[in-house]
Amino acid sequence: MGRRARRGLDYTPLFRFLLGKVGEDWDGVRDEAAARLDSPDPIHWLVARQPHERSDYVRIGEASYYSGLYVDDENRLRAVAPELGADDLEPSCPCCTHTFNGVRFGRKYREPER
Repeated sequence: MGRRARRGLDYTPLFRFLLGKVGEDWDGVRDEAAARLDSPDPIHWLVARQPHERSDYVRIGEASYYSGLYVDDENRLRAVAPELGADDLEPSCPCCTHTFNGVRFGRKYREPER
């Protein structure tokens, strides 16, 4: 019998946990998060490992966006663009409900100009 396919895993609680820990010591945050996961990989979907990996926001799935995170020189978890909010992003299609850190985008979809 083959290995089971892993589908439908929801990492929203992990992402909310990480966002709630911005400003805290990274070692403690990482250890607490990793202890509840079968693999630490999803942590680094939001938390950049290297400076060139930093991004203001990260798209997870089709319409869920989260703040990009990184670890500063003092070993604290930080947001790449802490001023960025749901009102700053625009949906890429009219059919989906786009969210940023769990909050619905403030802007409406606009048809691209031709």
